[in-house]
Amino acid sequence: MRRPLNLKESIRRVAFLACRPLAAIALLVVGCCLAMGETARMVQLPITLRTEAGRVRTSACLQIEERVYPQTPWWEAANSNADAAERAFKSVLVAIKRKDRDELFRLSHPALGRDPKQFDQQAGALFQQFTLIELVSVPRAYELDGLVVFYGKIRSANGQESAFAPFVFGQEEDGSFGFLPYRTDKLTYQLLDDWFQEPWGPSKTDRPAYCSDEEIKHTTYAVALGSLGGASRSDWRSSRVLLNGAPLDTRGELAKTAGQLKTTIDEMKSALVGGRLDDFVKRMAPEDGKRLKEWFTSASQSDIGGYTAAITKQQPFFFFDASPLFVVYTKSSAGAVQVMYFTLGPRNALLWTNSSYITIIDGVFKQGPLKSAASLERPFSSIAIK
Repeated sequence: MRRPLNLKESIRRVAFLACRPLAAIALLVVGCCLAMGETARMVQLPITLRTEAGRVRTSACLQIEERVYPQTPWWEAANSNADAAERAFKSVLVAIKRKDRDELFRLSHPALGRDPKQFDQQAGALFQQFTLIELVSVPRAYELDGLVVFYGKIRSANGQESAFAPFVFGQEEDGSFGFLPYRTDKLTYQLLDDWFQEPWGPSKTDRPAYCSDEEIKHTTYAVALGSLGGASRSDWRSSRVLLNGAPLDTRGELAKTAGQLKTTIDEMKSALVGGRLDDFVKRMAPEDGKRLKEWFTSASQSDIGGYTAAITKQQPFFFFDASPLFVVYTKSSAGAVQVMYFTLGPRNALLWTNSSYITIIDGVFKQGPLKSAASLERPFSSIAIK
């Protein structure tokens, strides 16, 4: 006999649990009254750095629109002022409760939610799981890059467990919103969901952490990471990542940090060229250093020589201060751009982190618009805030 799923297992099975990757901008947070009695404001969310040792809240910020709703079941009330996204959300809930496959298919996004195989699998999971859980509140929603994400608090049938799950909708060409019943790998959505589900996010606390006024004040670069594929109106509510950065030869307020980064990288190169592996590894995060030492014990001299050359030929030229994360851009003699992450260790020593560990944040710094901007004649000049 199959045992009943607990709430966490149920959530993992539910289709809408997705994935588990300028001129001066307005940075003021403004509230206003909207359709369903909620308030909307622009917010800046601290981006999460995942490491093998845990997760780190950085001072890099994702700027998006946040809606805050009452704790009451507002989606059940008749309201002629509901906007297009809210109407779509309410209709999807009705279709799920009725187990109406055809209606749910009609309500799904035509480009991003109607793959026949994926849709049928996820629709079946939704219909099954909603017999085991109850939606008790939908206190927040977020608008970014053609998406609206409603976060619902769901509770197990016995009332002993609760958690938050996202319902994701994408804007269609006519301005309506289609449901995304299966996972989306959109980077900015993943950054949002990381923040929401962290200990400092709304799923765990009534006082979620946003980027501070001080962090926002120091923003010198802003970049849009991309729009929703498959929709011509995908620039709707375009999000931006806000950063503070400078060339490694800066004489400005980041000069001290730049000097520390250059010294650390020079010391790493010297240790590697001199065959002092222990000295090199002590400048790495523990998990990264342990893995590298294990690799050195079995690697050929040719492989070790190639690794040494790859490190020592990189010349750092720019960095972003996302304390306690520092993102350093380097360039080889052939012009290839690479990225190194450093975090603060004991006594504020800089440690090379995630040297071979791939995470969502790589989509921000190692790919897309930032990677392209790093290769400009004046690096990152295209995203600098004038």
